[in-house]
Amino acid sequence: MPALKEMLFPETIMAMAVLEASAAGKGIRIEDISKLFVDLEPTDVRVRDVALRSVPGGFYSEDVESFVGRFLAAGYAKARSPIKFYESGLKVCRDMVRKALRENGDEVKKVAGALRFDLDSIIGQEPR
Repeated sequence: MPALKEMLFPETIMAMAVLEASAAGKGIRIEDISKLFVDLEPTDVRVRDVALRSVPGGFYSEDVESFVGRFLAAGYAKARSPIKFYESGLKVCRDMVRKALRENGDEVKKVAGALRFDLDSIIGQEPR
């Protein structure tokens, strides 16, 4: 088993999913983000555990719900279906992904490849 410090935090993948959906102009749903963890199971990406349960039509994670809830509570997103992240929330997500890239870039790049995320477009240019 890999050391915990070599494993990605699930929140990094959640932030990547929010940024990818936003960049593509797609809505953000907890069920869609939850399904990404199922999609990663057959890969060699090392991610800390996320609790998932089957629901009609897919999967649901209270961990993802909690992640989104923190953004809602901070005023960085608007509760509706699909969820709307404001620019302030997207900035927090970009900062999370950039930090993960610095600390564990290989795993972040594996996630991006496995989920077909365009990492360059979702994080943009690093501020100077």
